[in-house]
Amino acid sequence: MHDETDWRQKLSGFAGNDPPTLIAICDAFLEEVPILIRQIRSGWEDPKDEKTLQVAAHTLKSCFRYVAPDSDIERAAEFERGAANPQAIEPERLEQLEAIAARWCELVGELRAETIAARE
Repeated sequence: MHDETDWRQKLSGFAGNDPPTLIAICDAFLEEVPILIRQIRSGWEDPKDEKTLQVAAHTLKSCFRYVAPDSDIERAAEFERGAANPQAIEPERLEQLEAIAARWCELVGELRAETIAARE
């Protein structure tokens, strides 16, 4: 994982260094990412639903751009590219993506809590 200060500054910059905006972005990330992971798993398990897989992976990739290094963003991009043939995506790849998303949700949740605590 790249420097923790780096991603925190990056996300804060997207929020205009405004704590209420940062909290709102964190809230949106924490709400959206688990939904996207469920949609990716569903699209992977049901090959007839390639559009759901493609859109969810694309959106997850966009969410990751706020915080994650290129290697994590690339994991989501792999699923987006593989949407036409999801059965060719190994289960380990899906598990890796789920773990990456869970880790970022944990980190973003910690930043959210710290930001709220600093305002009190």
